Amino acid sequence: MSIEPTSCIAIGVPVRNEAARLPRLLAALDRQTSPLPFTLCIFFDNCEDDSARIVDDWRPRLRYRLATQSQSSGGSANAGAARRQAMALALAHAPHGVLLTTDADSEPAVDWIDANLAALDKADVIAGRIVRTAPKPDLHARLAAYWDRLHAVRRTIDPVVWEAQASHHWTSGASFACRSQVYRDLDGFPAIANGEDASFADRAARAGYRLRRDADVVVRTSSRRQGRAQHGFAATLAALDAPSSMPEVTHPEDEAWRFRMQAEARTVHRTGALIALACALGLRRREVEQVASECINGEAFAARIVGAPPGGMRTVGLPHAEALLTRLGVIALAGAA
Repeated sequence: MSIEPTSCIAIGVPVRNEAARLPRLLAALDRQTSPLPFTLCIFFDNCEDDSARIVDDWRPRLRYRLATQSQSSGGSANAGAARRQAMALALAHAPHGVLLTTDADSEPAVDWIDANLAALDKADVIAGRIVRTAPKPDLHARLAAYWDRLHAVRRTIDPVVWEAQASHHWTSGASFACRSQVYRDLDGFPAIANGEDASFADRAARAGYRLRRDADVVVRTSSRRQGRAQHGFAATLAALDAPSSMPEVTHPEDEAWRFRMQAEARTVHRTGALIALACALGLRRREVEQVASECINGEAFAARIVGAPPGGMRTVGLPHAEALLTRLGVIALAGAA
């Protein structure tokens, strides 16, 4: 992506009691290969440790600019509110540039900024690939591999020109990027206790923005089991360490139905042939026409009009889903040939 000399790059990071891990983030950003200047904007969210002091100690030795803000209002952690505050600070420093965000316990790859900028030449919102530090073949690794395979099937059934050839399933706040104007248009990350990243990605698609999951954009994140956000990534890892039973996932055949309908929705939004789509979705033609008239492009229409299959989304155990997905992948590849 071409950056004008007067434009800026700012990275928003929420921090809550991350003294042990902040040095890794600060050092990783200092190793960035991008020659472009950027500002790291840290929001200290009710920190009770030495996080702020550590950042101040590191400040003189860093080649990038630092901007900080803090609150000490008490209360439980709210991941969305904290990220929203960090991104508001970033937006103030790059009102006409590019905004990125990651987590305080994460380490962006040395080319993270450059890879995001390159991806923004092809899409509007970039979700990076998240790699765990100290990975092991646990249940989460198995689930992640399944979700990556499911996403590959999705893009075989429903290819879009802005998607990366090497893609992935992640939509995590540990790695997002977009232009400042896009962030403003979407009103930023919602101030919710968890899931602000998935909500932001969903709203981007519903607004017609192109979301690119690019495997060349890499962030390593910790495998800790005690995190700062309720129901966040750390809590998920902890729950999967000793599950009472094999986790269930949505039925891959129902997911494939959604992928086919989304591909069809993109086509019919352009052609106006809505009747067959309405029948397939189990919706009234007038309802489909109304939504189509409100959407600026096929991406927005596909995101808004396609929900669960008429019979609802089934769930199956992970081993069964893996077997079904293998068969679906073969069928999808044969259909694309």
